[in-house]
Amino acid sequence: MASTALSLADQLQLVLDGRISLDNVSDNPENAGEPLASCFHGLQHFLMDEDIRTKDSAYLEMQESEMRKLIALLRQGADGKVLARISFLGRSSVTAF
Repeated sequence: MASTALSLADQLQLVLDGRISLDNVSDNPENAGEPLASCFHGLQHFLMDEDIRTKDSAYLEMQESEMRKLIALLRQGADGKVLARISFLGRSSVTAF
């Protein structure tokens, strides 16, 4: 799982940088299973909220901050229960260690 988590973290960084779409990440068969399954629900909120991010700079900052947190957690090897707490609907209480 460690190499998959690191690969997913790298791909999500590319999403954050605007270089690939989140659809490409979630549709990639190499990402099937964990850890994507644990954070999939939250990532769907990120995907669906693009229109809100373009209109609301505070919401944009919150969601990008949560994405950076998720990327850090993936790189640190956090378990699925922790990853699932990133919802992208507000600032989570999860901290990257």
